[in-house]
Amino acid sequence: MSSIPAVTDFHSAKMNDRRGSLPQGFVLSMSPTKLLSPLAQERVWERYVIALASGVLAILLRGLLEPVLGHAGFYVTIYLAVVFSALVCGLGPSILSAVVGTAGIVYWFVDPRNSFGIMDRRDIHGLVACALVCPALIALGEANRRKQLRLNEARDKLEQRVGERTAQLSQAMANLESEMGVRKQAERELRRLSVHLMVAQDEERRRIARDLHDTAGQTLAAIKMSLANLRQAEPSVPQIERLIDDLNALTDEALQEIRTTSYLLHPPLLDEVGFTSATRWFVEGFTKRSGIQVNCDMPERADRLPEGIELALFRVLQESLTNIHRHSGATAASIKFAQNGAGIELKVSDNGRGLSKEQLARIRESDRGSGVGIAGMRERLRGLGGQLTVESNGTGVTVTVTLSDGKSLTVGSESGGVAA
Repeated sequence: MSSIPAVTDFHSAKMNDRRGSLPQGFVLSMSPTKLLSPLAQERVWERYVIALASGVLAILLRGLLEPVLGHAGFYVTIYLAVVFSALVCGLGPSILSAVVGTAGIVYWFVDPRNSFGIMDRRDIHGLVACALVCPALIALGEANRRKQLRLNEARDKLEQRVGERTAQLSQAMANLESEMGVRKQAERELRRLSVHLMVAQDEERRRIARDLHDTAGQTLAAIKMSLANLRQAEPSVPQIERLIDDLNALTDEALQEIRTTSYLLHPPLLDEVGFTSATRWFVEGFTKRSGIQVNCDMPERADRLPEGIELALFRVLQESLTNIHRHSGATAASIKFAQNGAGIELKVSDNGRGLSKEQLARIRESDRGSGVGIAGMRERLRGLGGQLTVESNGTGVTVTVTLSDGKSLTVGSESGGVAA
């Protein structure tokens, strides 16, 4: 008796295991929904075995209920077996279950018992009722079974499509993550290349400045000496005197321009005495060239900084003052530099126009909204582990830089020029 439910549960468990919802092996406790789930049409022998077992089980169950039912209700258990077989196994197996179960009931429980002899009229009525009820139950069960099979097929197809779409989505996500990794790597390489180019640019500026000072500067100095000798060698002739004076003035002007250009490319004071002295010299020349009054507040003595930090500070200062002159419309500016245990602070301010909210938003979002000046500052300081932010109060701009080593650099230019 116990083998029939075990077989039924085993087949239901096997079907669900293929769908990934139940573990492999026998399942002895199933919900009614799982127990009545129809078997696939291809599983022919399994459906007939289960239907036959259901008919046998109906006969055995009727024997257990004999003390209660007595000479009545012969076919109650048959109806249960037929319904189960119709829902789970299909048309043919349910007919087999009905025939086997009815034959067993008639043989063992209907008088005369243990034979298929002639029954009385009341028992014949019960048999006829069974013959009418069973086909109806089989028809209803088969219809429900076919509907459930269609639903299961649709569900399986839907699960398959969901699985395929999930796999495609997973593949797309993997491709996206791979592409993002490649892009991040490209950005890192681009930043390294940008820093390398800036270093190479600084080295090239230093070389050009040295060449201008050592070659063109010396050549012009030699010309001045030759002009002095010519003045002494020639007699005093007014025309020659004027020509020599003009040549001497032009030579002085060219020599001054070469020296200025050389110092702007790379001031030798930055290597010799440090950032503060180079800043004072640059501010003095900037005031003469631009006409903008600059108040420079810097300590008389300051500790030397690493070469990379000094060069970055000087380029930021140089770019800020240059952009103030070009774009801000300022008439005055001030510079304040402080160095202490907490870090370094450099502030450049002016009375220029400042930035609009739209310009400030573009600059804060990315380097694409800013000009070459801001982008160059950011790249230089990013190479030192620093971060640059820009603020504006409507009348000026403040650029703040924080270095990763804990040294704070605040570069404020209250003008529209720094954002150039």
